[in-house]
Amino acid sequence: MDSGTLIAGRYRLDRVIASGGMGAVWRAEDERLDRTVAVKVLHAGLDGSQRPRDRFEREAKTLASLKGPGCVEVYDFGEEPDGDRTVVYLVMELVDGVSLAELLHREERLDPARTMRIVAEAAEALAAAHRRGIVHRDIKPGNLLIDADDRVKVVDFGISLFANRSRLTPSDQVLGTAPYVSPEQLRDKGVTGASDLYSLGAVAYECLTGTPPFDAADPAAVIHGHLYSEPPALPADVPVEVAVVVSRSLSKSPEERWESGDVLAAAARAATTGRHPAVTPPAFASAPADANAAEARTPDVPLQAAQPPFMPPVTPPSQPAAVEPPAEDPRRRRRLVLIGLAAVLALTVIAVVALNPFSGDGKVADGEDDTSPTLSASTSASGSAAAQEPSSSASASPAESEAPTEEEPEDDGGGSEPEGNTGGGNEDEDEPLKEGGGPVPDVRGGTTFDARDQLNGEGFANVVAQVGYYYIVPEPEHCTVIDQSPAAGETADYSGQITVYFHERTAEGTSCLL
Repeated sequence: MDSGTLIAGRYRLDRVIASGGMGAVWRAEDERLDRTVAVKVLHAGLDGSQRPRDRFEREAKTLASLKGPGCVEVYDFGEEPDGDRTVVYLVMELVDGVSLAELLHREERLDPARTMRIVAEAAEALAAAHRRGIVHRDIKPGNLLIDADDRVKVVDFGISLFANRSRLTPSDQVLGTAPYVSPEQLRDKGVTGASDLYSLGAVAYECLTGTPPFDAADPAAVIHGHLYSEPPALPADVPVEVAVVVSRSLSKSPEERWESGDVLAAAARAATTGRHPAVTPPAFASAPADANAAEARTPDVPLQAAQPPFMPPVTPPSQPAAVEPPAEDPRRRRRLVLIGLAAVLALTVIAVVALNPFSGDGKVADGEDDTSPTLSASTSASGSAAAQEPSSSASASPAESEAPTEEEPEDDGGGSEPEGNTGGGNEDEDEPLKEGGGPVPDVRGGTTFDARDQLNGEGFANVVAQVGYYYIVPEPEHCTVIDQSPAAGETADYSGQITVYFHERTAEGTSCLL
């Protein structure tokens, strides 16, 4: 398209004022009504598999259905032939101003009060969309326009999702812009209005700091941050009440974010007054009984209770030091004494056995007491039990010494047992450790515990698990082994370390470590 082109016999294009993946936005004159408008023209030659024309029409209908001060008004939509192609266009209100992206490029950071006002107005516009079952899915500074009166308009609903309508994109395709995309969008776990509020929280974070919450050249690092990490600390000049608004918006779980765009808007406006929002606080804060209780608290209490995880530490008012309950002190001292005595007893027995000139590899002489080796093995394998019940451990030794000694020569280790064995010396039925090495089996795809059992069965006794970070759609199950070292098929010593790297779902709460 060229400047001066007349569309639909009435819209004369002037100049391009914005351009995106789907189309270019022109400043134009509506010659029929004698007014300046914005005309968005769909790019030619787009990939047909993405159904760009349908998405473009849906954006037009979405914008036309939204009413409110933060929504752009739609005037017209249509298409007309232009030689061998069809021009698809959308005519809408022209917003005289700049995008938030341009504003941040010029000013780098915005003050907290202005940031909260932008968040409040954008959240109200999103609330209007959410009430109609529309999720924007691409909230970012470039899609928030600031007009000449410093008011916010939300634009570009091109990849919006209607809650009760079929998708126009593949179900496994992640849509959005990486620095602002929500965790559930990355995991394809069902996108709702809460996803837009997360993205708006990321925008607010950038307004306050000058950079998005997870800023890295490597997209994988950005994705990992959204899924698992807390953002770096906000600047010290950001009030805690403002930080609480941003922090709750950036909660990993949608259920822990603000209940709606309207609630977020109210919280953002309340934060500029220096009051903690009178709503249910995020998981890291203690919730007040009701709104009146939140307002009635002294200023010091909400500052301490609502401290966001990425805020610099706020020094709380001086408080009396916590005092241990007096009744617990004697018990703790007794436990420490018992543990110390058990440790000394174990070391003494081990020393006696090691220095005994008659404790070689030969058979125990008839009539000799072999309780020392048995006690040594039991103590080394079950130190915690010995510390808690020293009398029962001591009384077990004579019973064990009554066992026949004819099998003792089979223990070439002088009475010691493989690590991890907790049974008595005469009841040990474990297989001896293999010597040498062999090929490492492929243990990927199962849990860390399955991998350990399979490797142990092959003779590899030293198996450790470490968490790895992987972006896989669909997300693997908790504790699933994704990689291993040495790799499958490589030869390794049976005594050498085999490391399995697993995927961890932070919401599960159970440990995958071996």
